[in-house]
Amino acid sequence: MLKELFRFERDKYFHSSRMILPLILLFFYLGFAYSMAPQYVLDSFSICSLVVFLLMLSVGIMYDDINYPMIDQTIFIKTEKKEQIFGARCVLIAYISFGASAACVVYPVLVDLAGRGNLFMRPLRPEDLVSAFFLFWLIGICGGVTGLFANSRLFKKREAALLLGALLGLVIILKGPIGEEFPPTRLLTWILPPVYDLSVNYCKEDYFSLSANGIYFLWLAGYTGIEIFLYIWMMKRKKFE
Repeated sequence: MLKELFRFERDKYFHSSRMILPLILLFFYLGFAYSMAPQYVLDSFSICSLVVFLLMLSVGIMYDDINYPMIDQTIFIKTEKKEQIFGARCVLIAYISFGASAACVVYPVLVDLAGRGNLFMRPLRPEDLVSAFFLFWLIGICGGVTGLFANSRLFKKREAALLLGALLGLVIILKGPIGEEFPPTRLLTWILPPVYDLSVNYCKEDYFSLSANGIYFLWLAGYTGIEIFLYIWMMKRKKFE
């Protein structure tokens, strides 16, 4: 049943116009970011991961606009395992993030090849590309799932959901600078997704180190897993009241 629900959610999303703007913005950023050379490999991937987060956050937030209450209510009634309905949406987020991550890895590789290896300060290594893919994918999933919370069933006023989502996204990617400028905010920002923490530590060295960054990948993966659990639990509990 989960497979069928995922196909339904996927077809609904791709047949809407909601994927066009994030796609345009992604390739606009990639075209602009990799038009300058030479660049540090991990630094460029780190910055790109924050862009992926914001774009996937917008995908999650805007996803609510293609849902129709009558259809959703019918599916909710006919589906025995209610958690699969909302689990399918999280799978869709992972699916979209997978595609975005692949694009963010392939694009600079093609530009580097076209420029005969002059795009980066050093030659690309396999571990650079593999680590970058998982960096983009994991951060993208986190952003998309975070955006899913900004829906009309949890927030009665759509404007409030959009404003909160936009503000939350900015705070998440600027958590470090905000904490340095206003130390008391750290008492609150520690609860936010460790997107900033992972992206900053990812590019601390010239070469990727799993031993140095593994804990941050696990931290974000665990946080995202908790987000998915809470989203499914809240939506299942909320029903259509």
